[in-house]
Amino acid sequence: MSYTMNAAEFNEKIMKGHFRKIYPVIAAQLVERTGVSAGRCIDLGGGPGMLAVCIAKITSMKVTVVDLMPECVELARENSAEAGVGDRVDAVVGVAEALPFDDGSVDLVVSRGSIFFWQDQQQGLAEVWRVLRPGGWAWIGGGFGTAELLREIEAAKADDPEWNRKRKERMTQNPPEHFRAMLQRLGIEGVVEHQEAGTWIIFRKPEAAEA
Repeated sequence: MSYTMNAAEFNEKIMKGHFRKIYPVIAAQLVERTGVSAGRCIDLGGGPGMLAVCIAKITSMKVTVVDLMPECVELARENSAEAGVGDRVDAVVGVAEALPFDDGSVDLVVSRGSIFFWQDQQQGLAEVWRVLRPGGWAWIGGGFGTAELLREIEAAKADDPEWNRKRKERMTQNPPEHFRAMLQRLGIEGVVEHQEAGTWIIFRKPEAAEA
């Protein structure tokens, strides 16, 4: 993944700036929907860890941020400590296509905005499935929490037409049917929910996982 600004600038201007409001909303939505509030969580492609921090604040989960940028991993550790959840949020360098976790060891995998940059999206989703324990959930995609928050961010970014162009380009290149076909090829039963506020791939590994 590449950004036009460095990790520290991205952290301050985007994650803690324009986007700050969306992370607690998304965290609350996914925890309510999945019902997962304890165990092990991965925030995949989590950057400076803002979603991970918000999840840790409203659950008892231990959350690991996985990001391919060492600078983001360091920022995630700093942000979690600053938020008072450093004892339950850690961070490691890694990629979606080769997750550094054992089979069936994770209760929840979340990822916001990362899948659009994976080298191999299908392999990444296969890895998410592999590390989920039976009964575990995945919440993968991109969104802004609510349509109102999206419009607020669009207004804040009105002087940055390149941001909106790239966002719409990612949506065009990754329509819901693209992800639905991917799940079908992998044999994963799940849903791809597409609304104004974003697109999410949501699935649960069956309790009695078939070999």
